[in-house]
This record gives sequence, structure tokens and C-alpha cells, in this order.
Amino acid sequence: MPNLIGGRANYFFPDSGEAKNSSKNSLPATKCQQGFTLVELVVVILILGIIAINVGSRFFGASAYSDRKVADELIEAIRYAQHVAMSRGGGIQLVTTTTSYTVQDTAGPTILPNPNKSGDYSVTVPANSSLSAVSITFNGLGQPTPTTDSTITVGSNFTITVEGDTGYAHY
Repeated sequence: MPNLIGGRANYFFPDSGEAKNSSKNSLPATKCQQGFTLVELVVVILILGIIAINVGSRFFGASAYSDRKVADELIEAIRYAQHVAMSRGGGIQLVTTTTSYTVQDTAGPTILPNPNKSGDYSVTVPANSSLSAVSITFNGLGQPTPTTDSTITVGSNFTITVEGDTGYAHY
């Protein structure tokens, strides 16, 4: 005898006591898919990366990258001047103008050779960058003389500080 519960006909089986749905077209329960595949994640990350590069280049002009390159190379020149001064007992000077910088011996003044490139250590900065005019002389301990902090401004984005006590250069 059918038992109507909630508008459906359920048949009880005396041996199990469980109700069976009379619908004959029901499908077995399947496991739900959760998450994304690795391929989907990689594709999404690549698309986001391409969009970020395109949008990021519009927000940051070429001058910011150029200033960063000049600042990094100038810190390298300061450290080189400091190391040469320590090996020679002092008398090495870094001179910056608005468009260039040189590493030279104060006795000459003779421009020192550039260890990374052929020729003298005299570098002209790109046209879209500029420097503040500063002269820093290092003693035999690698300290700037006089021992006061010096700052060099690179474009409008970076200010390099040379610590007076140690000669450490950073921005």
C-alpha cells in the first residue's frame, strides 16, 4: 500500500524499513568538482601578468627606470672610489655634475680607469636624468672627508646618502 508523504508515493519494504523513491529516472549521486586545474591557474596568471605589464608601463614612465639605473651605477662608483681610496691610502674623489660623474685621484686630478668598461671612469647620465653637483673625497679608511653625510639627488625619484662615519652609500 502506498504511503503519501510530501505528495510523493513511497513504498516501504518490510525487511529494511527504508523508503524508496518511486521516481525511476533518478541518477546516482556524483562527486562534485571543486577547485581549478593547474592549466587554468597558469593561464589566468599569465593573462594577469600581461595586463599588469601593460598597465604598469603606463603608470611608470621611462625616467623612473632611467633614474634607478643611474642611482645604482652611481652607488657602484661611490663604492669603487671608497675601495680604491682604502687600497691607496686616501685621496680618491667622486665628482658629480648635473650631467655626469667621475672617479678621480685628487693628486692629479687624474680620472681613474673604469673596471667594468674600457676607458676612464667618467660617465654621462642619460638626457632624461639629472644629478646634483657634489664632490666627495675618501680617506684611507674609506670615510668621506670631512666626515659629514653627503646627499646626491638623482632626477626626482632618488636621493643617495653617503654616511659620514662609514662612507656607506644608499638610497
